[in-house]
Amino acid sequence: MTESVWEFPLRLPRNAFSAREAPRAGDIWRLCQDTATLASIRAGWPPARFRAEGVFFIVYRMVVVHAAEIPYGEVLDATTWVSRLRRRTLSTREVRLRAAGELVAAATQDWVHVDSQTFKPKQGSAETAAAFPAIEVEPSVKMPEFEEHPGRHGMFQFQMWQTWADPLAHANHPAYIDWCDEATTRRMVEAGIEPSLLRPVAEQVTFRDSVLPGEQVTVHTERAGVLGRNAVVLKHRLETNRGPAAEATSIRSLAAEAGELLIAAWD
Repeated sequence: MTESVWEFPLRLPRNAFSAREAPRAGDIWRLCQDTATLASIRAGWPPARFRAEGVFFIVYRMVVVHAAEIPYGEVLDATTWVSRLRRRTLSTREVRLRAAGELVAAATQDWVHVDSQTFKPKQGSAETAAAFPAIEVEPSVKMPEFEEHPGRHGMFQFQMWQTWADPLAHANHPAYIDWCDEATTRRMVEAGIEPSLLRPVAEQVTFRDSVLPGEQVTVHTERAGVLGRNAVVLKHRLETNRGPAAEATSIRSLAAEAGELLIAAWD
């Protein structure tokens, strides 16, 4: 039976929580990915079926807005649906995470159907399209508008670990958020701010290319603006030796202190 909206309970794992017992943004992204994958499985398309047919859906853009932080062990009600399907190749999926009826996070994921060998766009079958009917439930998620306020630039480099590779043999897309937040928290430490106080407000990533095991990754970060007086807007550019990997925007505040401190860290 084909369904348009899928709902099921999920929990964040223990290692998704920071030193102040709050979930990290990257792990909210992982839960959104789990939600999409579980919905695909229930629609009759588990990862093994895509692999057998020589195709995959991969994320090329994603936006997440955070509404609340939850404690470890709380059950999240995950809801997901496909809001658009274009030419059986480009798919937009919505994910909403709620706890006790209150919104925790909302995400919009843009996926592209690709050939598993070339990773180039490939039109999906009519059977695939029928399994994921598009429906309008809620508007897609958008990044908050902000005031421009450019600031200093910073960068750090690291090597992609072999053991970070996902089932498609590259860095999984939530890892990019981990790397952006690592850049942010390193700057926080330099500015004398406790890094565990970082609180996610929203983020968006546009993916340009994969990051492969063993590659050197460079993360460039600079302040782009402010959201009110308590949140900083950061632009991130991720690169490998092969070229651009992604562009990201993250909006961050502090959990227990005035956000002006975080904004000023990029003066």
